[in-house]
Amino acid sequence: MFTFKNKLSCPSCDSSQYVSKKSRNQLSLFSFIPLLILPSISFGVRKGYVLAFVIVAYALLLILMPFIYKLRNKDEAMW
Repeated sequence: MFTFKNKLSCPSCDSSQYVSKKSRNQLSLFSFIPLLILPSISFGVRKGYVLAFVIVAYALLLILMPFIYKLRNKDEAMW
């Protein structure tokens, strides 16, 4: 699941599968999590709370990631 390639191979039939455009867009939203952390530190939120938020956010990401991934037989253009 943690790869920069959009092509994955099926473990059962060894065919190539591609991450769908919608899934790539949804997964890209998770890259904004660190941007939420920086302002909270500058506004005086305790570092323990920020660390707890980061741990919970990434744990939630790991739990939800298999449900977000949708695979297609053909590669879809991002735009």
